Amino acid sequence: MKRNLSLFLFLITIASCDPVRDSTFVPINHASQDEKTLVYSHSKVIEIDSISLPFYDYFQILEKEGKDWLIGMNRQNLSLDFIPLEDSLSIGHLFFEEDGPGSVSADLDIFHFFTEDSIITIQDRSRKIDVLNRNGALQNTIRTNLKDTQGLEMYPVSYSYLGQWPLFSDSVWILPVYPDLDVKSKIYYNRNKFVVYDPVRNQVKHEFGAYPDRYKQDRYFDILREPSLTAAAKGSFLVTFPADPGVYEYRLGSDTVHYHQYPDWERFENEGIDRDAAMQEFVNHYISTAWLQQMVYDPYRKVYYRFAKEKQELRKADGEKKTAYDADWKVFVLDSDLNPVGEYALDAVRFNPMFSFVSEEGLIIYDNQRDHEDQMVLGVFRLTDK
Repeated sequence: MKRNLSLFLFLITIASCDPVRDSTFVPINHASQDEKTLVYSHSKVIEIDSISLPFYDYFQILEKEGKDWLIGMNRQNLSLDFIPLEDSLSIGHLFFEEDGPGSVSADLDIFHFFTEDSIITIQDRSRKIDVLNRNGALQNTIRTNLKDTQGLEMYPVSYSYLGQWPLFSDSVWILPVYPDLDVKSKIYYNRNKFVVYDPVRNQVKHEFGAYPDRYKQDRYFDILREPSLTAAAKGSFLVTFPADPGVYEYRLGSDTVHYHQYPDWERFENEGIDRDAAMQEFVNHYISTAWLQQMVYDPYRKVYYRFAKEKQELRKADGEKKTAYDADWKVFVLDSDLNPVGEYALDAVRFNPMFSFVSEEGLIIYDNQRDHEDQMVLGVFRLTDK
């Protein structure tokens, strides 16, 4: 994959930034244009072994010696699976210890492959970052106590299937975090969602990603509270929320936040449910209402893709309850200035919007159509003019 060098250099420059100040929001309105769309090209079939999985809820795309690899967190076998995205190479595995100093559990929150001798793992609530080698042997442990600017302890977590990825350089890491507070309480949403962490000094250098006001009111959003994070083409960082059609653009070290607004997307504004509602009520709300998914940057074509689920009826004509994938899904295309320039109607029953990435070939989305269990199938979508 193409490395975002501008992100790497920018992260180095912010390592000494002061904590976030009160922000000034500058609105920028965008009108939709109908210039681009996506075209389904083909599906790549990757034959996998009996250990590997056809689908990963947490993965990393790595370029090594000119070849692209998918590294997936295998929660069934407690391993990292190294799957080449072309057939000429063999699948590899790193098996974690179930006990001992380098052990992890199936609910591992974050991993990142830097080199063969530097693979980090972050376990929820463990207050430490382990550094492993390619054989899974523990190399180093960093004891952490991440606190925000108000002194509240924060815990790293990553909902990668929602597009909430941490960002790593050799100098600083941007980590999604959460406070030890009730997610149904209003004070939970008074915290920033992302911290810039210096692993050498073991310090939080900066924080950003404030929740919009709709999350601080009397309504509750459950998993629709979790924002996605995208490294932008121009050195800024884009934070997007499922219930908010807007895009919040941050430049670290600046107190100005550009709020990109999209009047044509107002139908995706989500009002949440009552904070005291039963869990089943939220499940029904999640299935039937409109909301937005992750935003992905494509450095090869210099565009962004934003996934969105349309509103639908809760039940089919025969009374059977639908799933979120039964809804109409859109993939919106935005140019490098965040102007919407097109859209594509995605068949989410076949192509899973929770598993997507970009490559030189195009936008890659997991394809549910498999001939047998030992296959990973990836749909390839190409950007084209209308």
